[in-house]
Amino acid sequence: MHIARRLVSTLKARDFREADFPTFRFGMPITEWKYAVQATLELVSHSGLKVLLLLDEIEYLTSDKVDIEEGEMPRIAQMLAAFRGLAQESSNFTFVLSGLTSALTESGRLYGRPNPLFSWAKTYYVSPFTRAEAADLANTLGAKMGIHLDNDALRALYDGSGGHAFLYRSLASAAVGQLADDAEERRIGVAEIQRAYLPWRRSVAGHVREMLDHVKRYYGVEALLMESMMANGKLARDLVQSQPQAIHHLIQLGLMFERGNDYYLNSLLELAR
Repeated sequence: MHIARRLVSTLKARDFREADFPTFRFGMPITEWKYAVQATLELVSHSGLKVLLLLDEIEYLTSDKVDIEEGEMPRIAQMLAAFRGLAQESSNFTFVLSGLTSALTESGRLYGRPNPLFSWAKTYYVSPFTRAEAADLANTLGAKMGIHLDNDALRALYDGSGGHAFLYRSLASAAVGQLADDAEERRIGVAEIQRAYLPWRRSVAGHVREMLDHVKRYYGVEALLMESMMANGKLARDLVQSQPQAIHHLIQLGLMFERGNDYYLNSLLELAR
C-alpha cells in the first residue's frame, strides 16, 4: 500500500487525476495489487513517463533466522513475482533491489516457492576500487585541495585500505591531517601514510568488524572460508572445488582475489586482526 500510495501521489503531482486510477485497498491480494498497478501504468504510458521502483535494505526480507528456501514468508516470493511480471509486461516500469545480500536473486527457491528472480535478475556487486580507480579518486580530490600524492603514496594508500571506498578515503583524510595547514607545498608521500596508519587503523577497526559481521550473517559459508584463509594463509584445494559459489561471492565482494591458480585475501582484512 505504501508503494501504491507513493505511485499515485507522484502521478497526481504530474497533473494526473486520482479518480482515473484503479482503487488500492488494504489487504488486497498481491495478484489484484499487481493488476491495479499495471492498469495505472497503462493509463500514464501515453505521456512517456517511466516508473522506477527502488527498494533498499532488502536483507530485511532474508532474515538470518529463517531458511529462505523453505521459510514461512511466501508473500515475499509473491511480491517479487508481481514486480517481475510488471517489468516484463509494462514497458514503462522496472525495479532495482539493493542491500547486503544477493540471496534474493541467487537462490533457486524462495520461501517454499520457485524464486521468480532466479536466473532472471542481474546481480551487481559493489567491490573495492581497482588501483587505477583509487588513484584517480585521490588525485582528483587532492587537486581540489591543493594536495599532491606521489605514486608511492598512492600504492601505500591502496595497500593499507584494500581499495575499499570508505576505508581508502578515510586513510587519505588521516594522511592529510598530518600536513601543516600553513605549508607552502602540500605533498603526501609514504612517510605521511605510515605516520597516519596505526592511529587510523585503530579508529576504523569497529567499521571493519561490522563489515565482517555482515558477511558472517548473510554469507555463512563464505565467512568460514575467509576465516580459514586468515588462520592458515591459504585455501585448501578441496574447499575451492567444493564451494565454487562461495569463492565467487568472496571475489565479487572484493574480499578475495585470484592470481594464477592461487587465492589471496584482500589486505583490508588485516585491519580486523
